[in-house]
Amino acid sequence: MPELLIRAGHVFTAADRDALLQDAWVRVEDERIAEITSGEPRAASGAIRIDAPDATLLPGLIDCHVHFAISGGPDWLAELKEPYATTCWRAAAHAHKTLKAGFTTVRTLGGRDGADPAMRDAQAAGLIAAPRIVATNLVVCMTGGHGNWLGREADGPDDVRRAVREQLKAGADCVKLIATGGVMTPGVQPGAQQLTDEELRAGVDEAHKAGCKAAAHAHGSDGIKAAVLAGVDSIEHGSFMTDETIALMKQRGTFFSVTLCSAEGFFNAPPNSVAEWAMDKAMRVRAALDDSFRRAYQAGVRLVLGTDAGTPFNRHGDNAREMALMVKLGADARDALRAGTRNGAELLGKLDELGTIEVGKLADLVLCRGNIADDVARLCEPDNVRIVIQGGRIVHRAG
Repeated sequence: MPELLIRAGHVFTAADRDALLQDAWVRVEDERIAEITSGEPRAASGAIRIDAPDATLLPGLIDCHVHFAISGGPDWLAELKEPYATTCWRAAAHAHKTLKAGFTTVRTLGGRDGADPAMRDAQAAGLIAAPRIVATNLVVCMTGGHGNWLGREADGPDDVRRAVREQLKAGADCVKLIATGGVMTPGVQPGAQQLTDEELRAGVDEAHKAGCKAAAHAHGSDGIKAAVLAGVDSIEHGSFMTDETIALMKQRGTFFSVTLCSAEGFFNAPPNSVAEWAMDKAMRVRAALDDSFRRAYQAGVRLVLGTDAGTPFNRHGDNAREMALMVKLGADARDALRAGTRNGAELLGKLDELGTIEVGKLADLVLCRGNIADDVARLCEPDNVRIVIQGGRIVHRAG
């Protein structure tokens, strides 16, 4: 693998909030970052030189909530009835789009049985071009609960433990528990708690005993609080948060994966394209979600970037919109960038290797035109993403 020598007008290391270097050089040797300097470092004679004084070099972006099994179309339930092999081929294409957008790591949070762990292994073996994958398998939900169409239904603490053990046996790196109803399942309400307090505690305990993280799908306030008290590592959505729960999340260090892109996708859906029962719930959730995000951000809750990509009109490859939406709702651009880099790596247990530009870390990097530290929306334009590097290898070059 040839050395890479990259000069960028701006280097956002993400090591801390204000870690923006001007006119800096990064040398990559093998798969790791070897040097970060203000002057041109020595490099091997065969090194690939990238000179980009008008661009920003960032750590590889991290999306902590994607669904490669669905495509962002209006009828997700029909998609999941396709032949299993078709779903897998589509998922690989979705993963490649995500990689080309600068996302070098993702966490999948629900798909068809066995597919996401297999895709993780295929990426690690070099069989497919995709982000590094931290995989769940099936979600764990109550009988008839939200997400049962890609879930293992379980009732009672003992059955939840059994369900979590099954997902770990199937190769899951993390576990997703369904704490409340949701938008995309007919006959359930987003605000209603589903898995009980005892079931949530059992599921989180079983995941943590195996050294795995636990995420909770949670819209309603009771379910959010119950999941946080159960020790969950991240709250997904968090639409109807109370100030009490926000304070509890900050105290416990619970990460917030807000998935603004999912709500925005429903809002921008063409008329009559999505089932009315889902649209009615989505519109109620969207207004509450924006307010919860603003209050959580102001309170200092730790944010990660999670898009829920694959939900209606929330397409794979458009993942950077999540940061632009955070900024639109009042977040500082650099906080949004850290949510999509360093914080995501910490949540996934990968901060020793990923998430920041530091000597010795894996060289997962994105080069984007302009000063991204001041204008994250530039990442939303595919032509601006000039180069994506994963493990020291150029995996995408614009044009």
